[in-house]
Amino acid sequence: MSFDSVPLVLGKTYKNYFKEDYTPTGFKFYIHNFQLENTDSGKIFKLAKDKYYLVDFSDTTTMEIKITIAPYVYNRFSFTIGVDSAQNVGGAQTDALDPAKGMFWNWNTGYIMAKLEGTSPKSPTGRFEYHIGGFSGEENVSKTIPRLFPFPTNLDMKPGKESIVYITCDANAWFFQPWDIKIADNPVIATPGLLATQVAENYGSKGFTIDSVYNEP
Repeated sequence: MSFDSVPLVLGKTYKNYFKEDYTPTGFKFYIHNFQLENTDSGKIFKLAKDKYYLVDFSDTTTMEIKITIAPYVYNRFSFTIGVDSAQNVGGAQTDALDPAKGMFWNWNTGYIMAKLEGTSPKSPTGRFEYHIGGFSGEENVSKTIPRLFPFPTNLDMKPGKESIVYITCDANAWFFQPWDIKIADNPVIATPGLLATQVAENYGSKGFTIDSVYNEP
């Protein structure tokens, strides 16, 4: 199966919910903990929780994730945005979690789970920077995203065949519902805390939708 996000065009100007112009120059997030389920039979397939992917909208090769799934018919899909606490405090990491990827603060504050940054005339400095992190207690911003496949579509995995799930990721979801996040008021969010958890609630609640599914005959 391959996982695909609709690309955001870096360098293009958009308007958020509050009609604030913003031009993203960077957009990244960690994804892991894939799980597929048939809600009728209760059968569940889980990918290893320690397998992480960094989706980076400046690198189109990261927008397609290929995983091997046990053949079955699944109607529910979930994944987690962020990095779990064990990996945050587990010492030096490699692959997608390599600190060289630019998504790591330090061993006390851990990983940046998701990052959206760019320019905006609404920011006093002309730039905005949302580096969303925090892995413990009320500051934990990891979000598990459960989604049913669009009715009446299922993910019908057959032996030796490929299915494709197209997932749309909406950067505008960072700014509103259930919390109002205005660039003019908060151009920088770069530490764990209340604002970071609010942004995570915003994109966790509606930032990811399953657009369509293709099952190879």
